[in-house]
Amino acid sequence: MSSGVPLEYSVAQVYESLGISSPSEFQYERVNADGVSQVFSVDLGVTDADHNRDLQVENLVECKYRHDGTNWIFTPRQYERSYGGAAFGDLFVALDAFCPERKINVSALNKFHEHYPLCGKGIELLPDDANPKTIEQAVQQLRYAVVAKAIENISYLSIPWSDQVTLVVIVPIIVTTAQLWRLKVGVTIEEIRKAEELSEVADHHDIVVLWQEPNELESKHTKRAFFEAFSENETRDLEGLLKSASSNSFGAFVSTFLARKPSLFMVISYPRIKSALTNLHKFFTQPSIVVPRVKKT
Repeated sequence: MSSGVPLEYSVAQVYESLGISSPSEFQYERVNADGVSQVFSVDLGVTDADHNRDLQVENLVECKYRHDGTNWIFTPRQYERSYGGAAFGDLFVALDAFCPERKINVSALNKFHEHYPLCGKGIELLPDDANPKTIEQAVQQLRYAVVAKAIENISYLSIPWSDQVTLVVIVPIIVTTAQLWRLKVGVTIEEIRKAEELSEVADHHDIVVLWQEPNELESKHTKRAFFEAFSENETRDLEGLLKSASSNSFGAFVSTFLARKPSLFMVISYPRIKSALTNLHKFFTQPSIVVPRVKKT
């Protein structure tokens, strides 16, 4: 079968084997290029909830079934923790700014970066052609979905369900049957032209992290979506949570979010899916991932 449905089903089965039930399509609404509101979706929205710690990890998964012989080629990038760079922890879109007592320990996540090579632009190479849009479309679907999922979860945070605010983390994931390749660092165009085999100029990987920051149009969408989603009373309640946690205003939170989130996307080759999702689940079972918030004085 050439349909993506079996791939979606197989990925859902992996989640269920981890005890994470009810993976289903995640739908969201946004304005299309013609200015008309339209419903879009990503293939799977999966909630991995740890009720004992009030921790909720939202996996958004876009599945891309490709025929045998299809390769995805990415340019190499390096993780940098300086301003303007990308750290592995940026993959995890944490909404902990609303939690007064706790936060996600990003440093604990960053230490795993060596197992997840960072990439820049990517292109799909078919046996007789190239498709520059496949990867870009998957990223765009996930980008808008992350914003919608963030707004959905933040709306719940304004309601006092319990004494402790739930920590929410969103992870955007692409799963594909294509082979993943990362160009060797320093490779030249001359070497690429002379290469008879892809392995001469690129390294094969089962999992990579793609770095694609939001463009101006996408940032404008994020800003509009956030400010249209909440009433004046809801915004006031959220302001209270933010100020008790980090002294930030709602406007400052949105400005920070729209500038950089999401910027990183996990890309997994299907044969690696079970171990990759198992490791992701284990990340957040570690006690060191959630730490007390040190309030500023």
